Amino acid sequence: MLDIDCQILKIIYRNKGIIRLNQIQTKLEEINYGEIALSTINSCLERLEKACYIIWVRYSPVRLTEEGINLAKELIRHAQLLELLLFNELELSVDDAHTESEKLNLTLSCDLINRICEKYDHPTHCPCGYMIQNSKNCFCEEEHKKVS
Repeated sequence: MLDIDCQILKIIYRNKGIIRLNQIQTKLEEINYGEIALSTINSCLERLEKACYIIWVRYSPVRLTEEGINLAKELIRHAQLLELLLFNELELSVDDAHTESEKLNLTLSCDLINRICEKYDHPTHCPCGYMIQNSKNCFCEEEHKKVS
């Protein structure tokens, strides 16, 4: 999966699971992804639909499937736990830790992310203050339930 596909999944998730094509383009620009042509976003959506992460009919809103919701949560969780590590261990500012974690999180394995989660005793919030996402892929899911 390409980085832009992952970014689009997270954008859709953060938009309550439904969004229009031009809104995706705007959100990509807002996160400094640059000006992306609608045709490029169309190609991404076609890949995501083929992988069963979204439901999309041209000229209609894009919706996440259950599988897409779960993957988006896991991608966000990766970024949030990496943000925590960068903030605590490298003493980056909250903003810098967030920015860097968004760039690096796709390169880290789920095993490494789960180790970060264990190291910080299954944290519930990232340095930005947002609740750390949980997904079906998180073996820490039971730990999160115990904390809640």
